[in-house]
Amino acid sequence: MLRGNTVTILPENIEDILHNPYIMYNALKVVNNCIVAANGSHTDVIGEKIETGFPVRDALLYPLALMDYERDEYRTPRIGGVLYGEGGYLGYVSEKDIRVCKVPLRDGIGYYLGTYGACRISEDQRIDVVGETAGDICKYILEYEEFEYPVCCATALIDGDKVEIEVVNKGEV
Repeated sequence: MLRGNTVTILPENIEDILHNPYIMYNALKVVNNCIVAANGSHTDVIGEKIETGFPVRDALLYPLALMDYERDEYRTPRIGGVLYGEGGYLGYVSEKDIRVCKVPLRDGIGYYLGTYGACRISEDQRIDVVGETAGDICKYILEYEEFEYPVCCATALIDGDKVEIEVVNKGEV
């Protein structure tokens, strides 16, 4: 669900959150011209740290270290990324590891993390990104052959003070 500059993940059946509190969260938000994307409630904490003036790297690292991996049956790693004018950072915390790395920004290149199969940060996790609009980019990513089970894609583009956000579910491609 898209509200303003925030994308929220909602379960189809809202009562499901009574059994698993990790399935409803803000996944993407734009804060102070930074794009914050993550797979859990730490999205909001990262955004709050940016709003209060934390350096971007620390705004990502602090919530990951504090909140640790999710204590569900899968021991789900927390993953996240922040893009801003000068660059970007990717980070994760798993049961065995925590890592935050700077990634260079280059036109037409995207970096990704996966919660399970791609929970690491390496040059292998770089893809060419094709599309002129946020919606075009979402559709391209959902159809990318390397992604086994894509469900949904949210893309944010910032151009000066203008923000374009689009959300596309796999069934809509």
